[in-house]
Amino acid sequence: MKISKLVKKQKDFLSYQLETGFRQLSDNCSDCIDSSYELNKLLSLYLKTCKYAQLVYVIDMSGIQISANVNKSSVMEDFQGQDLSGRPFFNLVNEYSPFYLSDTYISVVSLKPCISAVHAIFRDKKLAGMLVLDLEIEKLQLPEQIFNLNDWRQIKGDPEIRSNLFKQTRVQSAMDQSIGTVHAIVAELLSELGVFHVKIHYASSRATIWTLDDPYNYRVHVLDEIINPNICLLYPRKSYPKTAKVSIEQIKEVLENFNYMRFMDTNLYLKTGSINIMNGMVGITFSCDGNHYLSVSEFLSNFDKVYS
Repeated sequence: MKISKLVKKQKDFLSYQLETGFRQLSDNCSDCIDSSYELNKLLSLYLKTCKYAQLVYVIDMSGIQISANVNKSSVMEDFQGQDLSGRPFFNLVNEYSPFYLSDTYISVVSLKPCISAVHAIFRDKKLAGMLVLDLEIEKLQLPEQIFNLNDWRQIKGDPEIRSNLFKQTRVQSAMDQSIGTVHAIVAELLSELGVFHVKIHYASSRATIWTLDDPYNYRVHVLDEIINPNICLLYPRKSYPKTAKVSIEQIKEVLENFNYMRFMDTNLYLKTGSINIMNGMVGITFSCDGNHYLSVSEFLSNFDKVYS
C-alpha cells in the first residue's frame, strides 16, 4: 500500500475516534459562545483532562478568534481578536461537513509534529463558530501499519553532479581490481554468516554491513578487510533465515549485475549497490547521483531484457 493511502487510513481512524468527543465539546461551546470568559473557562477544564491536545481556541464565522489560546498551563488572552479567516480550514468546515482534520505539520511552538482538528459549533441549528484543537501526534494512540515500500523509486541526486556527468569518467578504484573477490565474500556473508544487509561502496572501496544478531548497529569494512577471507571468521555461521525474501541464487545474480553496471559505461556507472535479504530490496546509486530502490525480483527482471 502506498504511503498516501496509509496516511489517509490513519487520518480516517483518527476522525472516527475524535469526532464524537469534539462534537460534545463544540455543543458545550455553543452554550457559552457569547462569553469569552466562559469559553476560556470551559476550554481550560477540557484541556486538563485531554492528554493529546496541546492548544484549543474558538473562532466565529467571520474568522475572528473569540476565545483565548488555551493550553495546559495558561490562558493567553492576547490572541483574542486576531483574524484567522486565512487559515486553510476556514472554508472547509460547514453545515454539511462539520469536522475537519488537517494534514500533519510542525508546530511553531513545540517544534514537534502536530495535527489540527476543527469542529463546527452550531447554535439554533445554524453555524455559529469553529472549535480548533491542536493535537500532539506523539500522544495519539494510532494503530500500527504494516507496509512495504517495494515499488520502484527513482530519486534524482545533486543537480551539479548530473550537469557534469559527461565531463567525468570512471576512475578504476582499488575495489574494482578485486571486485570478484569482494562479491564472493559478500555472497558468503549474506548466505551463510548471518548478514542481512550489505551496501558496497565501489568508488570509495568499502562495505557497510548489518547482521541479524545486531541489527541496530552497522559495521564498516575497508577494502583490505572486505577482500580478505579471514573476515568470515568474525561472523559465526547462521542458518539462512526462513523469512528472507531473497534466495541464495538471487543474491549471486544481483552481485553479478552490480558487476555489469559498474563497468557498463565510462560516464554512467554504478557507484554503490546494496541488497537486503529480509525486505527483498536493492538500492543502487549511479555516477549521475541518481538513486533507485526496487525489489530484487524487479531488479533482476530488467537484466532479462538486457541479456536477451
